Amino acid sequence: MNNSLPHRILLVQQADAIQAQLVASLEQLGMDVVPIADCALAMPSFREDDIDIVMIDIDFPDDRGIDLLGKMAADPRELPLIGLSRRKSMADVLAAVRHGASDYLMLPTEKLAVIKHVLDRALERGALKRENLAYRNKLESANRELLESLTLLQQDQQAGKHVQQLLLPDTPKQISNYQFCHYILPSLYLSGDFVDYFVVGEDHAVFFVADVSGHGASSAFVTVFLKNLFARKRSDFLHRGSTAILSPAKMLAIANRELLEMGIGKHVTLCVGAFDLKCNQLSYSVAGHLPAPVLAVNGTATFLPEHDMPVGLFTDAQFSDHMISFPPGAVLSLFSDGILEVLNSDTLENKEQLLLDLLKQGQNSSIELAEVFGLFDIDEAPDDIAILVVSRL
Repeated sequence: MNNSLPHRILLVQQADAIQAQLVASLEQLGMDVVPIADCALAMPSFREDDIDIVMIDIDFPDDRGIDLLGKMAADPRELPLIGLSRRKSMADVLAAVRHGASDYLMLPTEKLAVIKHVLDRALERGALKRENLAYRNKLESANRELLESLTLLQQDQQAGKHVQQLLLPDTPKQISNYQFCHYILPSLYLSGDFVDYFVVGEDHAVFFVADVSGHGASSAFVTVFLKNLFARKRSDFLHRGSTAILSPAKMLAIANRELLEMGIGKHVTLCVGAFDLKCNQLSYSVAGHLPAPVLAVNGTATFLPEHDMPVGLFTDAQFSDHMISFPPGAVLSLFSDGILEVLNSDTLENKEQLLLDLLKQGQNSSIELAEVFGLFDIDEAPDDIAILVVSRL
C-alpha cells in the first residue's frame, strides 16, 4: 500500500459477503477499516473517530445511504467520500456525485488495483480540497485582518483630519483693516496643503500658504511642523525680541534647515508674507510656489514677481524678502498647485492667464473663489487644493 493513502477508513455498508470481501481487500492494502452496518451509527463514528476517508453504500433502503452521504459532504473537514453500489446504474453514480461523493466504486470487485486506484484518486482530491480550504481560510483571515487594518487606518485618518482642521485659523478673520479667509479641499482625509495667518505684536500680521510634496499622513505631519515653527518664532518675537517672524526670507531659511535635518524626504513650496499694519506694506517671499500669488488692484490682476527655490531640497538655498505697497481695495489671492488641475485649459501659460482673468474682478472671499472654480461639485479632488485670500478693507 502506498504511504500516501489514508490509514483509517470508515466503511458504511450492509453486512454481507460483499462487505466481508471489501474489508479483506482494504486490509490487504494496509487500511485500518472501521466497518459500520447501520446508517444510524455512522455519523457518531464519522465525527468522533480519527477518520481519513469514507466509503458509503448508497444501496441502503429509503435512500439512507444517499442522505448520509449528503450529511458527511457538509462536514467542514471535507474528507474524501467514495460512493459504493451493487447496481451498475449511471443514475446511482450521478446521485452519489450530486450528494458529495468524490469518487464511485461498483461492487463486487476483487481487483486490488481498481480499489487502490479509487482510493488514491479520492485521497488526492481530498488533499486538494483540504489545501483549498486551508488557503481559503488563510485568505479570509488575511482579508479580515486587512479590513480591520483599513478600518483602523480610516479611523486614524479621520481623527487626524479633525486635528488638522483644528490647527487651521478661523475663516474669515479680520486683523486691523485686513480680512483673511481660506478654503482647503483635500484629495484624501489628510491634506498636504496648509494655510495660517495671525497677529504678531501690535503692528504686524503674518501669513503663509504651504504645499507639501506627496499626499496623506506624512505630508500632513509636515504641515503640523510648519504650524509649530511659525508659532515658535511668533513666541520668540513676543518673549525674546527675535524679529525672524517678520522676515519671510528668514522663516523660509529656518524651515529649510529644520526640514532637511528631519531627513524625511519631504519638500515644501511656500509663500510667506508679513504685513506692516501701520504703513500697509507687504513683505513677502515665494519658495517655488506655483501658481504665484496674484495681486488684484483696480480691475488689474498680476502675479507677484521674484521666486526662490522650494524648502527642504537644498542646504544652500537662498531666500529673499520683497516689499510692495498694499493699497485700499487690494486683494491678494494665493493657491496651491492643485488649483491648476481644475482649470479648463491645456497649457500652464493658458491656465495662468485664465487665473488672472478670473481674479481681476477682485473677489475677496475664498468661498466665492471655490464656487467660481467649481470645487463644491468635485467628489474626488485630483490633488489637494488650498485657497487663501487677503483683502484690505
